[in-house]
Amino acid sequence: MLVIAIIGVLAFLIGLLVRVPQQRRAGGRAEQPSETARWHEFTLALILLAAIAAFAIWIISSGHHWVWGETIGDWKADTRATVFAAIMIGLGVVGLAVSLAYTLIQSAQAATAVRPAAKAGEAAAPGPAVVPTPSPLRLVALLILAAAILLLCRISLTQSDQYALLLQLIYPGAFAVTLVLLFDKAMRTWETKSRAETVREWLLVDLLAFLLVLAFLNLRGLAKPDAYSGTFWDVLNIVLYFAAFWTIDRTSARSRFLVGYGYLVLLPLLRLIWEAAQGVTAQASWWASFWPFLILAGAFFVLELVVLVASSGERQAWPALKDALFVVLYAVLLIVAAAARVHS
Repeated sequence: MLVIAIIGVLAFLIGLLVRVPQQRRAGGRAEQPSETARWHEFTLALILLAAIAAFAIWIISSGHHWVWGETIGDWKADTRATVFAAIMIGLGVVGLAVSLAYTLIQSAQAATAVRPAAKAGEAAAPGPAVVPTPSPLRLVALLILAAAILLLCRISLTQSDQYALLLQLIYPGAFAVTLVLLFDKAMRTWETKSRAETVREWLLVDLLAFLLVLAFLNLRGLAKPDAYSGTFWDVLNIVLYFAAFWTIDRTSARSRFLVGYGYLVLLPLLRLIWEAAQGVTAQASWWASFWPFLILAGAFFVLELVVLVASSGERQAWPALKDALFVVLYAVLLIVAAAARVHS
């Protein structure tokens, strides 16, 4: 509940941060072009998110007593309490996303309302060629295939056969498709995408591909394959992975990077549920748990929302630096988690 209250306060402060430049632009003349967000607005948002993330890390990782009298060790040992806390944080993040998405829609509608109408008979200025975006309905075939695999596992496959199916076919096949998509991306260019946008896409899709490899290794290291019961969560992870990859790589929507961060927020929660289904004991080290990755991805998810709301999308240099910083921090957390697992 404390985390949800913090997220609510964060949403309120970000709303104030966004409304200030909008009101300043609204007070000007209608003929003036809309002003993009300035560097200090992103800096303030980043400082705010870093402070809240540091406070959450201190609350969770310290050994102080909680409000209801339980120690952090007792709380971490209870799987049900951990799952409940993760679900509540996820609901809080979803509520924040809906709130800021509504602000984004209102901002776009306001910008359209103040745009001067073209004079009658005046020829429109030629603009850049628009590349059509594939319809999301094409992903329905992926959903049908996933549903068929789950139905097959439910009806006629034992737990060991399900484990072998995921380990020897589904995950290797998913990575093979990923390599094809990456090679295709390396040979393809988009006239409507700037160089900074391309850099942002490469940063996120490379990270997603690497995390797919880690998911495969996590499945391979399962101690008891005969008792495997995480087929649904592994298939769901692969479906969400390809949905995020496709959105980032194959579309030109401004919100495509937000979809990538949304998947990275859900990924630690999926891992938590997967481990609970397998009966895997919690890690002794806090840094080897899902919390650092959830906090980092959630903070940058909110920051990406701020970027969407506060900027017009014309400048991508600052968002590219933000994504590079995120990938570096995520890599550091992966290294720290690997070292903590070795020493535990």
